[in-house]
Amino acid sequence: MKTVIAYSLRNEIVSEANRHNFWARKYRRVTNHRFTAKIFSEIAFRDAGWHWDGKTNLTISMTRVIKKYGKTMDDEQAAEALKATQSGIADALKVEDNNPHIKWVYNQRRGNLSILKSYVDVVITEEDMERKEC
Repeated sequence: MKTVIAYSLRNEIVSEANRHNFWARKYRRVTNHRFTAKIFSEIAFRDAGWHWDGKTNLTISMTRVIKKYGKTMDDEQAAEALKATQSGIADALKVEDNNPHIKWVYNQRRGNLSILKSYVDVVITEEDMERKEC
């Protein structure tokens, strides 16, 4: 595997499963996360001079970084919370987020944060070997 690009998105990631917000508030948050992920991904791709050919297998790792004493999410909550970010990155790649050439990985870690409660580190790697399809 070869790391192609790594960058951070300054979106605060919250557990959508445990939120009981009015639908319009959730819609604004999800739309903002998707748009921010798309724009920042496009900028990171352009600055790195990287363009995906659409045939190489990618592994996109999204790591939710939280405060030292912040609450972690279980795996299902993390995947749901990062769904809008995943869709934004897929938009920047100009593909659907269920593309068989892309493997999505969700992680969490603690970091030293002062203002934000959380943010997302994104690492995109290209795989050397072809991914076998089931």
